Amino acid sequence: MTDERGGAAGELLTLALEKKGAERVRAVLNVLTESTFFYREDDPDLFLFLVRNKSGVRKFVEHFFGWRLHVDRHVARLIKERQYNDRLRPTQRDIFDLRRRDECLLFAILLEFHEEEFHRQNVSPDDDRPLRFLLSDFVVFALRRFREETGEACPSEQRIFEAVRPLFLQLDRHRFVRLVDWKAAEAGEELPAGMEEHSLYEFLPGIRCYDASQAAREIVIRAYRSAVPGEEAPGSDGAPSAGDGSNGEGA
Repeated sequence: MTDERGGAAGELLTLALEKKGAERVRAVLNVLTESTFFYREDDPDLFLFLVRNKSGVRKFVEHFFGWRLHVDRHVARLIKERQYNDRLRPTQRDIFDLRRRDECLLFAILLEFHEEEFHRQNVSPDDDRPLRFLLSDFVVFALRRFREETGEACPSEQRIFEAVRPLFLQLDRHRFVRLVDWKAAEAGEELPAGMEEHSLYEFLPGIRCYDASQAAREIVIRAYRSAVPGEEAPGSDGAPSAGDGSNGEGA
């Protein structure tokens, strides 16, 4: 960017100074900072406005805040490379930030589970069909993968169960997954009689922003094996980084 008014950023500024454009520019910037993810379904018209002006928004937030912007057909996300207020403790930051070692490995396993379900249910990246799963199926998958990856260091089943609940509370709050009301589920997704008590979730597009590769999982697994049981995970978030925003955090 040659100057503050040049190129795409200049176009965004010009639009922001117009009476009609100002409200939409303001809305986009606020929505992007109010949650980890801005989904197309949140506000289709505003999301389309962002897509059409993504170059200007990207340069604007890079120039004035040092943030990066990720946008695809389903989700938009601001990625912060660093935190500026060093006096804030991790618990005082409202970001997706996994620090318990069991939760970090569970999240890495969840990314793998997502990839498997993605292929098993034959859902493509351009598919608007929701990718839904039973929490019990993930727990069974996680128990098996914990045993395979950690061997003798594998914690008890009870400890893994206890780590799932706080993890999914975070995942729901930061909109990686969404709890589905069985009554609202499509007829084809109804469970056999007697299984309605199981929790049904669906993955939201933000989960795709994270690296599900084996290489990324190996980093988490090595850290898990070397950590003292019960201690916090190393690093700022302890989870595999976003493939399009390595080591970044949602604004």
